[in-house]
Amino acid sequence: MTLISYAGTIPENPDEMAVYFVYGTLCQGQCRQHCWPVTPLGVHPAWVQGTLFGRKDYPAMRPGNQRVGGECWFFARQDAARVTAALDEIEVTNQPGQRNLYDRIELQAKLAVPSSIRAPIQEGFPQKWTVSTYHYATDPLLDGFERLTERETEYGKFVVWPAEKWRSSADH
Repeated sequence: MTLISYAGTIPENPDEMAVYFVYGTLCQGQCRQHCWPVTPLGVHPAWVQGTLFGRKDYPAMRPGNQRVGGECWFFARQDAARVTAALDEIEVTNQPGQRNLYDRIELQAKLAVPSSIRAPIQEGFPQKWTVSTYHYATDPLLDGFERLTERETEYGKFVVWPAEKWRSSADH
């Protein structure tokens, strides 16, 4: 089993960071991974609480109690306005003359560590971050989404999109 490759240096001071949690097409290996306007300082697997819905083309998240797996993308604070503007355009958020497809919100994200690693990521390194992310603006079921269920992954029990993300070695 090959784990997802995550790289970069994540500074320890949260005040220097703008952090975005993504759970779908903007993740590494997905169709929009190259749409980020700035190279991140680091990307790390993470999770937030929510309810995840999926279709063949993309996912949708709403408030809830599932552990939704995704990625935290870390950027220098000075790049936040540029990154936010690009993501808002992709997610159809706050665009003139258009109804929001997604709403930008802030949540707490926790970094995920493969279950094969017992020690913390780095001693003293923040494991919880305030992140910007996007919730679907309306009921996803009305737009053809299906509610996804949690399953065992290499990082623990999470709900993820697509199903292949973080595939457990037991799935092979």
